[in-house]
Amino acid sequence: MRDQTRILPITGVKNFRDMGGYKTGDGRSVAWGRLFRSGHLSELPDDIGDAITSRNITSVIDFRSDAEKKRNPVRWPQGWAPHYSPLPIGGNASAWVHEMFERLSNSDFPARELHDQFILAFQTIPIANAPGLKAFFDTLLAADHGNAVLFHCTAGKDRTGIAGALLMKALGVADDDIMADFLLTNEAVDIEKVSEDMAGRLSARAGRPIAAPDVLPLVGVREEFLQSAYDAIGEKFGSVDAYLTDSMGLDTAKRALLADRFLSE
Repeated sequence: MRDQTRILPITGVKNFRDMGGYKTGDGRSVAWGRLFRSGHLSELPDDIGDAITSRNITSVIDFRSDAEKKRNPVRWPQGWAPHYSPLPIGGNASAWVHEMFERLSNSDFPARELHDQFILAFQTIPIANAPGLKAFFDTLLAADHGNAVLFHCTAGKDRTGIAGALLMKALGVADDDIMADFLLTNEAVDIEKVSEDMAGRLSARAGRPIAAPDVLPLVGVREEFLQSAYDAIGEKFGSVDAYLTDSMGLDTAKRALLADRFLSE
């Protein structure tokens, strides 16, 4: 069932969500209207009206690479001029996916390989891109107090999903709720329809039928994706909590500041 509270239908942007409402271990909650996550913003119409401006988003963090930004340039609709922080975070699935598209005409759809490449990307991102993720937390800590922050990548599901999960972990949200928020992408993008449409386009390109469930990593997420990121962090740092402290620099004082900025009573 679609979560109408957190999933926000904003024209021109996919997977736009308010992260508010999740309870934390100390009895507080993530504040509504303070943290947003999404796909890229390049297709927002100029006359978006107050759908964006009314949300008091004064800081935008962009995880996309230069190549992604060249394909979908940074631009703001009329009446919105947020502080922009480009923090490129790479994964190792994108080049392989491009190769997969190129070889579709003369090979079967590599469903198992596709799944495994996304597992590998989730294992790699928090380790290889720790400096970028630390800059994400530093930017959150420096953001205007009381105003909202939006962070995004291209689809708002992989790099954004990892960053969102780590942020919620730092704020003290329960693991089950963190996973539920991660998986909410599959409702926000109408995963069944989008997977069917994607499979149809790939089938036409390949000249053979491709099953919709096989393309899910391209358009949605699975629980084992985020779990693989946790496993990689645990192997290197012992736990996600230790990673947040040792690699993200989130000591007790900084976690308290994060809580002050983004939690409500």
